Amino acid sequence: MSNGPRAPRSRSWVSLVLRDVHFWIPVAVLIGGLFVLAWIT
Repeated sequence: MSNGPRAPRSRSWVSLVLRDVHFWIPVAVLIGGLFVLAWIT
């Protein structure tokens, strides 16, 4: 039993997420917010 047909699909999904700007903007805002929270406390 192998993951033949499913492996490329999941790999392409991961690559799409990693290249998606709409994923990275909230991540950057969250990290920036945590830095600001740590700075003001």
